Amino acid sequence: MKKLIFILIAALLTGGGVWYFTAGQSTDRIKVLKTAKVARGSVSKVLEATGIVKAQVGAQVKIGAQATGVLESVPVKVGDHVRKGDLVARIDARELKARISEAKANLDLAQAKLQYMEKNLPRQRTLVQKRLEAQDSLDVATQDAQMARFSVAAAKAKLDTLRVQLSYTSIYSPIDGVVSQVAAQEGETIVSGLSVSNLITVLNPEMLEMWIYVDETDVGRVKAGLHVRYTVDAYREKVFEGVVDRIYPEPEIRDNIVYYRTLVKVTREQADFLRPEMTTQCKIIVRTKDDVLVVPNNALKWVKDRQVCFRVTDPEKQPEEVTPKLGLVGLETSEVLDGLSEGDVVATQLVLPGAKVGKKGL
Repeated sequence: MKKLIFILIAALLTGGGVWYFTAGQSTDRIKVLKTAKVARGSVSKVLEATGIVKAQVGAQVKIGAQATGVLESVPVKVGDHVRKGDLVARIDARELKARISEAKANLDLAQAKLQYMEKNLPRQRTLVQKRLEAQDSLDVATQDAQMARFSVAAAKAKLDTLRVQLSYTSIYSPIDGVVSQVAAQEGETIVSGLSVSNLITVLNPEMLEMWIYVDETDVGRVKAGLHVRYTVDAYREKVFEGVVDRIYPEPEIRDNIVYYRTLVKVTREQADFLRPEMTTQCKIIVRTKDDVLVVPNNALKWVKDRQVCFRVTDPEKQPEEVTPKLGLVGLETSEVLDGLSEGDVVATQLVLPGAKVGKKGL
């Protein structure tokens, strides 16, 4: 009998301990962990989207070859900085130089014939006037002089054409920038005319822009002049700022979703940190309200089907549940139209009744 009584007493003590550490520790009070004040400030309606850094039109130039021949030298390599007018490649021009020498000789020959014809023409005219030669001989001399003039013009044109072709054998950079690609090496044969022979690619890293892909459901809220803040993975702590410059009318379909490209210009200072094809996380500020009553978004809690705040008037008392009327809703704060006053203290993190004290609050 005594043993049975001892077992009952032990069971009661154990049950009491369990109740003390479970039900006994629970409370019907709301425990406030963190608070914030309702104050006046700015609220921005933000549209989040993904973008990509692109080179502007003209910032990347693929330099080709208009001359045919063996690539004699490529004095640049990937990563080299070049200035506009710097030599980047040269094609063997020995054949062209020989043809130029031949064209010069032909021009000299044509000019010599012209000189003779121009001297002979007055003599033939005098002989005809004195009736020592027939009129036909003067006509032939006149025609020969005219043909000699045409021959000289043709020889000059041929020489000029060859000189232009010779200029094609020395290839210069058309812009300031960095060599981003070298597609041919010394000793390779370049054949122009069959296809575009891209030899060197030069990129100006300062001429950048950003494309934001805006969903068709949001494009109606975006317009030129809106401010944009964006970040890249390479510099997570740095926030870049820009302005919407234009919205392209032609859509781009990706994964059956229609997007519209929104262009944001990149300044030269920003270009020092950015590279083409970098992905950006963008926030387009669609609308901003200044000097309005704002409440932190983490103070807004959903209770059943209502969005409420818990106003703290006395740390010793239960917080008061308030249903505020909201205006413009931003990412971090929201505008309060009614229900809260400036200076009110609201709970941003709390533990509701029935929740374990050790569990992270709402």
